[in-house]
Amino acid sequence: MRIHAFLPLVLMLLLSVGAQAESDVGGSSDPRQLPRFPLSWIVSYSTQTVPEYTLATGPMRKVDGLIAPELDKRIKGELTRITYRLPDIHTTDQVFNYYLQLLQSMQAKILYQCSSRQCGSSNQWANNYFEVAELYGLDRTQYFLSASAGNLQLALYTVKRGNRRVYVHIDLVEPLKQTAETLAADLQQQGYSWLSDREQLEPLIDFMNNHPQQAIVIGSYNKTGGVALDELLSQSNNAAIEVQNRLIEAGIEPTRIASVGVGPALPISERELPAGIWIQLR
Repeated sequence: MRIHAFLPLVLMLLLSVGAQAESDVGGSSDPRQLPRFPLSWIVSYSTQTVPEYTLATGPMRKVDGLIAPELDKRIKGELTRITYRLPDIHTTDQVFNYYLQLLQSMQAKILYQCSSRQCGSSNQWANNYFEVAELYGLDRTQYFLSASAGNLQLALYTVKRGNRRVYVHIDLVEPLKQTAETLAADLQQQGYSWLSDREQLEPLIDFMNNHPQQAIVIGSYNKTGGVALDELLSQSNNAAIEVQNRLIEAGIEPTRIASVGVGPALPISERELPAGIWIQLR
């Protein structure tokens, strides 16, 4: 009798939890890299190109009279902002641990993480950093992390409000699709530009054709762990020469192109991927 009396209560609880998973806002979608927390739904969604995004790598503090992350990393790219709401029965530590485990399975590098009052004021994260008022909650319930997974950069924040509503917000920044115009802008502004995909050289070829007097250096690095220095130097040199040869095959004058492989001799702060190629003016 007790079992029969208990079953309707269990069913009612399950149905009430399921009913809390509401519809997403129109035009929104999950990032392909991060499946959502079960039963959560999207309440805010936007995408935009940002010339400079401040990825927090430290707590929110008043810096020079302004509320800002104590430490940060400046990046540019395509920014996707997603705010999820969760059924009220869940806690922010459950949400945070769910995403932390996902990122760890992706071999992501955690740049910074904090919880509770270590993060600073929730008001500062909600209104100054993310500019999402719904994220203003109880300081003791908040969690934040920033991470790098390949060429994807992200910031994640979860909090419970005083009305018991639980939110998780994700900012994802992916590299801009490289074009001859973006390549030219990089070279003009900073004198170099990372090659986003060495298999897709059309933007670089277009740039060289549009600037027939410009000479360049193709640089390559490789800091793959567990490989001898001589081998890293050889691999990076070969990668640079490969790009150089493909440009020559495309009709670019060989005297306009130099190449160099530096192995692991590149400051880590400059590039987090284990290998890469950049173009610089000569």
